[in-house]
Amino acid sequence: MFTALVYKEWLKLRLVLWVPFLAVLTALGLVLVSFRHVKEMIGATMLWVDVALVEKVFYYDLRYVSVFAALCFALFQFVPECSGKRLRLLFHLPVPRRQAVYFMVGIGLACTALVCMVAAIGLAGIVGYYMPAEAVKMVLLTAAPWFLAGIPVYLGVVLVIMEPALPHKFLHGGATVLFVLELTTTSMQGAFEYSLSLYVLACLLWVLPIELAAYRFKRGMAW
Repeated sequence: MFTALVYKEWLKLRLVLWVPFLAVLTALGLVLVSFRHVKEMIGATMLWVDVALVEKVFYYDLRYVSVFAALCFALFQFVPECSGKRLRLLFHLPVPRRQAVYFMVGIGLACTALVCMVAAIGLAGIVGYYMPAEAVKMVLLTAAPWFLAGIPVYLGVVLVIMEPALPHKFLHGGATVLFVLELTTTSMQGAFEYSLSLYVLACLLWVLPIELAAYRFKRGMAW
């Protein structure tokens, strides 16, 4: 049965799966051009000074790639299911509702994580080519909250789509937007170095209402 669910998710995502990866490659290309331009203009030593001491960030192009990927995957997975009430059919399959819903969510999160992994590896490779390992660590710590934002974005969009009641939609959407802004608007190097684990735990809070939203969708609750 889970094989059939995987095939169903593949049918929904196959047309959009390449789009986030193309966005990541485009952003990495812009980051590479930015680092190369700065190095040619001021030299490798001043580049290190700008990144390590002045705390300039030359890789802002990657800030919203996880947000974009999560948005794409959530929309293409759950809009077709919920707009036609097809998701209710899932609840009549010989699979527990909880397992089926979390299985779908897990596929979307896995795709989002894969996009973020490609972005992180590419960023580390670019920075490592021009700068020492210490800079790579600093850059990845700075970009980590941007990649982490994909989790609440994906789950928040799923909740907004699945939740049948407008007040709940606004609650989930508002909380998601505020939290994602907190993760993506920092302009300081390593701003989340000592609090990143707390934000990871906070992201897990978006998992808790998923089952309740699915139950409410099944019952058609409008309050």
